[in-house]
Amino acid sequence: MDPLSLAGIGLGAASLAFELFAGCIKGFVLLCTAYDMGKDSSTLLCILNLQEIQVTDWARRAGLLSESHSLDRRLNETVVHAVLLDLKNLLSDTDKLKTRYKLSLSDHPPKDASVRSPPEHGILGSVISWETRNDILLTARLVQSRNHFPQRLWWAAVDKSKFEEYVSQIRFFVQELWRLLDPLRQDEMAAGLQMVLSHVIGMSKKIGDWKSLQDTLSQTSNLHTEPTHRSCYPALASVAEIKAVTLSMDAALHGQSLDRHLTGVDGKLANAPMVLLPGHLLSDFVALKSNPEMGVARYDGNTVEDLARLLGAPKHPSFRSLRCQGLVRYLEDSKAAFIFELPEPHETQPPRPLRTLFGSISPSVTDRLRLALQITESLRYFHTAGWLHKDLRSQNILLFPFAEAATSSIYPLTRPTLAGFAYSRVESSPEVSEQPSADPQRDIYRHLGAIGDPALSFTAAKDIFALGTVMLEISEWRLLESLIAKIVDVEKANVGLTDVSRLKPFLLDGGPKGGLATLKSGIGDIYTSVTKMMLSGALPEQPAVTKESGEIFLPNILDVAVQELIRCLI
Repeated sequence: MDPLSLAGIGLGAASLAFELFAGCIKGFVLLCTAYDMGKDSSTLLCILNLQEIQVTDWARRAGLLSESHSLDRRLNETVVHAVLLDLKNLLSDTDKLKTRYKLSLSDHPPKDASVRSPPEHGILGSVISWETRNDILLTARLVQSRNHFPQRLWWAAVDKSKFEEYVSQIRFFVQELWRLLDPLRQDEMAAGLQMVLSHVIGMSKKIGDWKSLQDTLSQTSNLHTEPTHRSCYPALASVAEIKAVTLSMDAALHGQSLDRHLTGVDGKLANAPMVLLPGHLLSDFVALKSNPEMGVARYDGNTVEDLARLLGAPKHPSFRSLRCQGLVRYLEDSKAAFIFELPEPHETQPPRPLRTLFGSISPSVTDRLRLALQITESLRYFHTAGWLHKDLRSQNILLFPFAEAATSSIYPLTRPTLAGFAYSRVESSPEVSEQPSADPQRDIYRHLGAIGDPALSFTAAKDIFALGTVMLEISEWRLLESLIAKIVDVEKANVGLTDVSRLKPFLLDGGPKGGLATLKSGIGDIYTSVTKMMLSGALPEQPAVTKESGEIFLPNILDVAVQELIRCLI
């Protein structure tokens, strides 16, 4: 079952709105299954599939995929019929396709065409199953049986620029349908679309798919036509690019050749060695408070052009990470220093770790909620791109001062930056976790499975547990060690695994003396539920997956966390 499947399709009379919608699906099928789309077929199919996904999800939320196939009464039926009719005609009128957009479809192969199978349906083609498409067409009596599809056509002429102009018109009608929904359902639809695209990015293993998906998302994000202010396309385009780099690096690590489709900046980043910078040009190092291993220094070398792998790859601001320029190796003591660019404009004061702000300022609940959301979104993007942080704690979350506020030491919570990537690895790496450190103040943030004996392979769940401990700190606005002082005294000598093993049950305890005792009264039920979910590693009970639910890509913990924290800020 795909994520946009139908609810109990019957063969009774369908509404006019459903019949028009089915005509749109038939048009998408004709366009996507036609032979010989050309050299840009992967990207063009991806562009079409994205619009089909959106219009099908709209139909589900508008009631057309329910058992009755009836349009939600809250929607303007006349306007819906008009928009669907225009979209249906645009997708199925081959004469207009030829005269207006110079795109020609034929029911016979061109003379110079070679008989071959149609192109693969691409990275987004399987989001809506062929079973679902067939059910829609069969219910609307546009096909005769479940095994019958409209006749496949041939592309006689495809011009990429004209095709993109054509799809922009399709996109216009799809967005008009979106806007007919109320704002809350628009936000839910946007969140659902982001979840589907995130799962597609996370599940695909073909490097060649990423270029077409990245191009599609980048092109869509440049149009500024989204019905919600939280458009996910720019960030997901960046995630797709980073995922391509990740897969390339992983392939190179295992001695596999890179996909022939991976070219340009992605290929350069995947093959580029970490840039070694001359150590004598690094000076005036000032350690950050509470973290002497991290600090600000002056680097007098030239800007590095071939940036190093993942940390140097260009990223969307939603990643909330600094851009790495290279590293300095100190061979005498086997140490290395990663060199990162400071965000613009350059500040006169160094950043401060989040942990140093606890108790020194008194942010509002809204500011703390927004901070938690931004950190959660950042980790979600890294996980979607296939990377684990492995050392997430409030000491590795940096706050930079505003330029105009630098002299007064004001560190706004509106732009946290994720740092401390020294242990970061590709998620597919079989490496086990590091052993317990000599510093219990670090180990209390770590999942027991990451520091046990023997240590287990690091997984996303262990990052999420660490994020849960940071969520606790943000909610209470004090250090984790003070929250757990009754259970583990980190200042005591010889803090062992037995002590650390008592942390998780305590943190999940909602009783009067438990770690969650004051969360509800201090910051609310939703935030408490999200924190508990992260610490336990378990989603709240989900409804059974049925045709009515229409879900296959069940949300993961970070999906749910982001959506719930957004609800807190509405």
